[in-house]
Amino acid sequence: MKGPARMLVLTVCPLLLFLLTFSRVEAHASSADITISSDSEVYHKGDTVTVSIEIEADVLPGDFEGYLLYPEDVLTYVSGPGIVSGGEGILKINDQVDSETRNSRKYSLKFKAEGLGNAEISLRDDPELYEYEEGYLMSVSSNVLKISVAASPKDSSDDNLAVLKVSPGTLTPAFSADVTEYCVTVPAGTGKLVVSAAAADTEATVDVKGNDSLVAGENRIEIKVTAPDGSVKVYVILCECGEKQEDPGNDPEATDIPATPSPVTSEPDKTNGISAVLKGEEIHLFCDNEFVVTEPDESIIIPEGYEKTYLKLDGLSIPVYASKDEGKDSFLLIVIKDNKGTPVLYSYDRAEKTLQRYKDKNVKQTGMVLTESIEALELAESYEKSLNTLTIIIAVLSGLTLALLIIVISLSVKNKNDENDI
Repeated sequence: MKGPARMLVLTVCPLLLFLLTFSRVEAHASSADITISSDSEVYHKGDTVTVSIEIEADVLPGDFEGYLLYPEDVLTYVSGPGIVSGGEGILKINDQVDSETRNSRKYSLKFKAEGLGNAEISLRDDPELYEYEEGYLMSVSSNVLKISVAASPKDSSDDNLAVLKVSPGTLTPAFSADVTEYCVTVPAGTGKLVVSAAAADTEATVDVKGNDSLVAGENRIEIKVTAPDGSVKVYVILCECGEKQEDPGNDPEATDIPATPSPVTSEPDKTNGISAVLKGEEIHLFCDNEFVVTEPDESIIIPEGYEKTYLKLDGLSIPVYASKDEGKDSFLLIVIKDNKGTPVLYSYDRAEKTLQRYKDKNVKQTGMVLTESIEALELAESYEKSLNTLTIIIAVLSGLTLALLIIVISLSVKNKNDENDI
């Protein structure tokens, strides 16, 4: 074959091969449309919403996997075919096809309209759909279904509160369903305002915000009432929390510490069961015995559910730890120095006005671990002594064995020499 002809063949053949391959790929680039639909675009709260998912393709579709997204605050998934799983805003559809006689690909899912507002139902990202015969991944397009859920005509529009109480403090003015703004004053150091609110309609919902983390100054607390038909009323409580009064003697950063602390001239008053006196920079408590208040170090474990606050006693602010759950118990935890100056956790009963050492599971567990450690140490020492004794015995036996071996060898050599002499 001559040069020009050969060059033509070398140029045309790869081009033809590429075109054949490309046409084969194009032939298998099948596509499908997925349609998400429902019987209506508007529903009422409490209605059942039926959503249909239908696949139409230019070839027989095979395995299908996709994720359906829906707003869980408006719709709640109720039921569907066995290939559907999930909930709380996302459903997985995993359909494995094992028969080519299955030509209809349609799924029906049922939801319940439990919230109000607009809802969009769609497939996440690109769902995976394969050709049944060739197994190629198909190009898929899908729509977004938009529906709205309105209040039922029978739903109440009553968004009033029937009860509103707070603790600590008292609302000003007194509660009235028509009044939406109140004021309350709480003691310094109060971390939470307990709000008791009940709606006039038992089907309405009540949501309280802003009452868990009070700060010094004005705090805004909102009570949102949502009626069954979606009507909303917001009650506001302006909570005034005083500045926390800390003992300046225990605050190294305080700027208003007097040059010379006022001396204590009176004896502690023990008539109330417990009293406090400032001596120098330390607070001393008197309850049968004298105790010195201190701050916790790394050895002190404050039980879960307790937070730091301050107890006013004889004009002094004593750092204590109180339960976060209002009214859980009448006990406060106080860190006190023992005779060696080590911080120890004590429990103060506000009702009985008694002070005693605090005991919890951590203390018992520590004692148990310590006992086990001592037993383990004694066992290790006993084992070490036995090992030393055994080592000495082995050394002695090894020496005896070596001596016997030498004697046996000597006797064997001597007997051999005697035989040779004969």
